[in-house]
Amino acid sequence: MKNKIIAVILCIACMAVPAGCSKVSEQPEETTSEVTSSAEESNEFVSPVYSALSDKEKALYDTLVDAVVNFRESAEFGETVTRDEIRKIYRLVYAQERKYFWLSSLFYAPESEMTSLHINYLYEKDDAELKRAELDSAASAIVGEVPENATDFEKIVYFHDRIVTGCSFSKSEEHVNSAYGVLITGYGQCEGYAAAMSLLCDTAGIPNFTVCGTNENGETHAWNKILLNGSWYNSDCTWDDPMLKRDDPDFVRHDYCLVTDKEINGVTHFPDELYKNVPVADSQELNYFYGKQLVYDSVSEAYDVMYEQIKTAGLSGKREAELRFSSEDVYYAALARFFDSGEIKKMIEEINGNFGTKIRSAYKHNNDELYIVHISLIYESDEE
Repeated sequence: MKNKIIAVILCIACMAVPAGCSKVSEQPEETTSEVTSSAEESNEFVSPVYSALSDKEKALYDTLVDAVVNFRESAEFGETVTRDEIRKIYRLVYAQERKYFWLSSLFYAPESEMTSLHINYLYEKDDAELKRAELDSAASAIVGEVPENATDFEKIVYFHDRIVTGCSFSKSEEHVNSAYGVLITGYGQCEGYAAAMSLLCDTAGIPNFTVCGTNENGETHAWNKILLNGSWYNSDCTWDDPMLKRDDPDFVRHDYCLVTDKEINGVTHFPDELYKNVPVADSQELNYFYGKQLVYDSVSEAYDVMYEQIKTAGLSGKREAELRFSSEDVYYAALARFFDSGEIKKMIEEINGNFGTKIRSAYKHNNDELYIVHISLIYESDEE
């Protein structure tokens, strides 16, 4: 057998394509320390991704994590493993252990069978430790901003909004594939967005894991699954931070904040086969809109709520208003009344006249799959 080195580039979405994470366009219109035991031997939360592994795979996973945490040049397995076996584990460690962001996505497998694996790192040990301390401090500060009596739902919404408003999507800036990029430099792509949410959840003690896959265009993608009140939910900060035609640094939407599998899997998000045995997310109870009681069965009720949202936003200088409908029929009826018949324009004119607000117009960002209507206000003082 030839001693041929096979290099496989892994992005977090578990595809052999680097930096392929997708960005949604606007809709129409640890310090290093020895690891001595497996995750399941502690009393901490054990990721369902880890739990789904066989005993041999868990041992390989633990060995690889131990090597990465301690910046070893190679992971020594103590037995012969195949390239496919260790490639699977490398993919999972890279995706799930993003707190060790110094691990490179570059995976080298010199033989079809091996007893050790050389590991590539993105940073020297001292540099990584400094960055880790900086990142941990930033995460702790954000978690510390949340009111002490906040529910886990409220914490997730806060983390979601901080990530979306504090980060800009980029494939070219440094560190974009890690939480460091998102929380420190302010740039990231889907891998970084998911890593940042996972880090904030970890810091707050909220169980979570990363899901990898593709979007409907076949581009690699990553998002989170989060456990709240005994139920799992999907959260995708990347897709709630879309590219806008009009620059609005404060824009944040909640379309993909705590959604079910049914709402996204096989529709806009396609999980990798490695995640077929993870828990199902099937509850809507703490979806953002249900948790905030912003889901409506009638257009008239929704009209009154939208009016109040626009008025409140206008009086405070904010820009966003959003709500969700319980059915397709009501959703399209609302679109027809609000926009096709010009009700939003009349609503804004009335609010300006009654309350002295200076709203010029509004952009809409509707989501036909999830029946969500979001509008962004434009003020008279805004540039054309």
